[in-house]
Amino acid sequence: MVHDGKISAMELNAAAAKKAELRTKLSADRAARQYNPDEASELNIHLAELCIANGAKKVTCYLPFGNEPDTELFIDWALDNEIEVLLPISKADGTLDWVSFDGDTQVGIFGFHEATGPTVEPNEIDLAIIPALAVDASGIRLGKGKGFYDRALLEFKPLPPIVAVVFDSEVLSEVPAEQHDHPVDAAVTPTGINHFTQRLK
Repeated sequence: MVHDGKISAMELNAAAAKKAELRTKLSADRAARQYNPDEASELNIHLAELCIANGAKKVTCYLPFGNEPDTELFIDWALDNEIEVLLPISKADGTLDWVSFDGDTQVGIFGFHEATGPTVEPNEIDLAIIPALAVDASGIRLGKGKGFYDRALLEFKPLPPIVAVVFDSEVLSEVPAEQHDHPVDAAVTPTGINHFTQRLK
């Protein structure tokens, strides 16, 4: 029930519970996936197409961990084409720092590889490419539940178009939403680009 334009505590609790249940299912599905080099190649082609169509010269992206959609081919392509790529460094306080990637990595505090180098401010980003567990038809993104990217997006000045990267089976009809959830402008999958707003070509 909605009162005075605000979501009730009961609805918030229900949404959080549904999100937790969905995360468990999607994480299990990902853990069971086999790496598919053809999917990875197609995914990265679509990311490159999005950059070209929108004239992107500075983007954020991520290094894949576990069975996340693989962005490494895209990052290599971007650097070869003189596109600056900012990659995140996870901090213990639940925030992200950003590094202009030059190919060097190190193991971060949570045990996965991250970029290394001087941190930079995430200003004047043309395209924010971020991971997700799922996205729905209205652009609501489901992350892993730690809120790193929800907090990080608040620091971007100005806020760029946001692109979530998921597998095709992770584009859902509906994802439970909470008030802090920021919708994305598009989702890229191995089979194409799903646009949710008019901010991207």
